[in-house]
Amino acid sequence: MGRTLVSTTLGAIAAATLLVVALWIWSELLITRSYPLAPETARAGPAHMAAEGRRLAKLYGCTSCHGADLQGKVYNPSPRLVRNYAPNLTLAAARYSDEQLAQAIRQGVRPSDGRALWGMPAQTLMHLTAEEMSTVLAFIRAHPPAGVPRPPQSAGLRARLEVLRGALDEPRRVARARATPAMDLGPELAAGRHIARTVCSECHGSDLAGDPREGGPDLRVVGAYDAEAFDTLMRTGVPPGGRHLGIMTLVARSDFKVFTQAEVEALYAYLSARANRLNEID
Repeated sequence: MGRTLVSTTLGAIAAATLLVVALWIWSELLITRSYPLAPETARAGPAHMAAEGRRLAKLYGCTSCHGADLQGKVYNPSPRLVRNYAPNLTLAAARYSDEQLAQAIRQGVRPSDGRALWGMPAQTLMHLTAEEMSTVLAFIRAHPPAGVPRPPQSAGLRARLEVLRGALDEPRRVARARATPAMDLGPELAAGRHIARTVCSECHGSDLAGDPREGGPDLRVVGAYDAEAFDTLMRTGVPPGGRHLGIMTLVARSDFKVFTQAEVEALYAYLSARANRLNEID
């Protein structure tokens, strides 16, 4: 009886060990996988565009991850998931052409080896217009090479499980975003839709219907705001009632403060119209 129990226990341990090893190897194959790069047409704008590029880089969250000086920094220090450093863009820009930088930004793939760039929100930045890309590249090119290279990403067990389910695979996230676009409400609201796709969709999903993984709710909630309350939300991160909205409050105070008034109004016009359309459908 005792020998049978020991044998069963050892068998279960061996099976569990083999499963962990197999999953580890599988995740490593996915982590080191190379993706094909689609050609990009991009060119950095002249130096005078760098100031507007700085504003857009803040709005898109580039400086939040890569730092105000673009020299990179750690943005997820938890080794249980992934200790991830945003690369030093001043050094990357010295190695890459404008077209290669656009590939990294829009496709979430490292041009040098085709591997996925974890944390690069390509599913939102793929919507940048040629002019916006040119402006952001002008800002990047305004920084001469400086600082040190940042360490490569280091995946823990939780990160590997996320890899296995495709959560950290930027090319796959780009494909999913293309398959579930934000509602098109016509040319009159196209400007607001574009802002929602390039800024809001990172946390609220490509279709703006909410993303549980990122914590963003369906932006249908904007239907409950009037224009003044929405403006206050975007400028301060404070909704009616004064609640702290977590990352929304933090991002509004750090990044969204660079929104122009016209951009806030265009975004409100689109999101409120989207909410009304969804209410009609229901």
